[in-house]
Amino acid sequence: MYRFRVGLVQLLLVSLFLSLVLLPTSNTVNAQDLVATDGLSGGSSVFVFRESRKKPQTKKAIGGSVTLGAGGRAGAGGSRASRSNAEIAAAAKKRRAAAIAARKKAAAAAKERKIVLSNTLATKAEGFLDADQIDPAITNFRASLVQNPKNARAAEGLSNALTAKGIDVAGEANSQAAIVHFDEAVKYDPKNDVAYAKLGAIYDTAGKSGLAASNYEKALALNPAYTQLYGPLGMSYIQAGEIAKADAVLTKAEAAGANDAEARMLRGLLLLKQNKNDEALAAFDKVLAANPRLATAQYYRGQAFDRLNKQDESVAAYKEAIAIDPAYSAAWFDLGVTYYNKGDYANAVTAYQNTLKYDPNNAQAHANLASTYRQMDRFGEANAEYKAASTEIKNVDLYSEWGYSLGQTKEWDKSVDRLNTAKEMSPTAIENNNVGWAQYNDASAKKEAKDEAGAKKSYADAKVSLETAKKQDPKLDAAYVNLGSTHNALGEYQLAVDVLQIAVGLRPNWPIAMNQLGCGYRGLNNLVQAVAIFKQVVNLDGNSKFGLFNLGEAYYASGNKKEAKKVNDKLKKLDPTMATLLDNVIAGRVINAATQQVTNKIPKPPVPVKVPRLPF
Repeated sequence: MYRFRVGLVQLLLVSLFLSLVLLPTSNTVNAQDLVATDGLSGGSSVFVFRESRKKPQTKKAIGGSVTLGAGGRAGAGGSRASRSNAEIAAAAKKRRAAAIAARKKAAAAAKERKIVLSNTLATKAEGFLDADQIDPAITNFRASLVQNPKNARAAEGLSNALTAKGIDVAGEANSQAAIVHFDEAVKYDPKNDVAYAKLGAIYDTAGKSGLAASNYEKALALNPAYTQLYGPLGMSYIQAGEIAKADAVLTKAEAAGANDAEARMLRGLLLLKQNKNDEALAAFDKVLAANPRLATAQYYRGQAFDRLNKQDESVAAYKEAIAIDPAYSAAWFDLGVTYYNKGDYANAVTAYQNTLKYDPNNAQAHANLASTYRQMDRFGEANAEYKAASTEIKNVDLYSEWGYSLGQTKEWDKSVDRLNTAKEMSPTAIENNNVGWAQYNDASAKKEAKDEAGAKKSYADAKVSLETAKKQDPKLDAAYVNLGSTHNALGEYQLAVDVLQIAVGLRPNWPIAMNQLGCGYRGLNNLVQAVAIFKQVVNLDGNSKFGLFNLGEAYYASGNKKEAKKVNDKLKKLDPTMATLLDNVIAGRVINAATQQVTNKIPKPPVPVKVPRLPF
């Protein structure tokens, strides 16, 4: 009879491990966040988020090019720079006029043949330049300098011609293809303020604030009349985090009488950067009073409201910016962040999708959208977005979250790969635990697919990862639970009990660990301890269908069929399907571990085992 009872215990354990999933987790372990995952073999497994499963998303840094035309938006750069194009072009024309006057005086001094030829070629080049035939002008100026490298007239003319060429190539969009022409222009004439001003505008458009500021500074040093450059220079300083310099430039511009929308916008951004948010809002309101259709001002109002924790006002401001300029990707992005942090994931998805509509290469928007889908349990879509983000973003958080999401779509081999990448970036206890979590579940999947060799290897790999995790952090309770689950899956019940007792000691009354501990005792056929532990699980969570199933099965295995039926009555209210399975156990029918079907009838129940009442 005893051998019969042990055989039933072993058989029921097979069924039990296929049916069990995790109990609810508690919210935190130290500063991390735990998530329980259903193991295919029924063992509890715990994934640890590095900070929180809902780590707040952040908005883009303050700064960016500011456009003051109707509907203009931050980050456009080229639109603002185009305001200075007319001023730059006028200065270029003035330089060429001065060169025409200087050429006559220089021609009188040319006596030697090469000098004469050089001057002749320079004269020819100047004619081409005056007729706006830029390419032949450049060719002849170069030929002139071959004859006389010291021909200052030709050098200045070539500098002007290259500047004209650069302006044509740059266009209103400030193409970076023009940089080579301006760089050569200042080589031939280091005092070419036009070339420096245009270089600043090009770098500004490209978001290279340091280079933009450097060239704006040179242009203003050579020609202080460039009043339109103060705003772009101040913005470049803000982007570079040089607040004092930005303040000094703005003060200088205001002293010169600048009180236009750009000056007020720059003042608002300085105040925002200094965290003077109420004052910044007042400045942006003045800008909008002068130009109500300025999307940029509404956008930065949204950032100011964010800092004041006024999320509703922030959302309204971003929506105003988008209403003015529907393609304002930065406003869509920050709106997505605000919705995400409020827990409004549906609207966050819409906002990030619009961000990517207008800025398809925004890797951070892909990453944020992935996190949003993950919060909504839309793991397949999350995985696609993590993949898109990974083309540019290579950090441990992305690969950790991606590995978790792949686990939720049962792509355990890929999950192991991504989590191993995270571990290579940050070889901490948390990352080793998470790799072990994926390896354990990968093993369970292979076992379910009858790949015994593959399962054995993955379980062995999981044990190595989880042993490493608990050595790195002896207080990481998740690692003990995952290791205990692995031991249980391998039938190493005493080892499972040993590590799970440590987990319970680290976190008392933790249903996940206690459920696995009960399974370990059940595996050892220690029915007294198994019943006691499962009773604790049910007392902690009366709606735990898995705790109820385990308790009912353990009662039956101990011979207490009456208590088993009472437990099953409660289980029927929670999960009729699982209750039917327990009915079969209580009725003495054997459950086919692979199909969960009743295959034959056991003629007699096991001999009762007395279980003492425990104060739980």
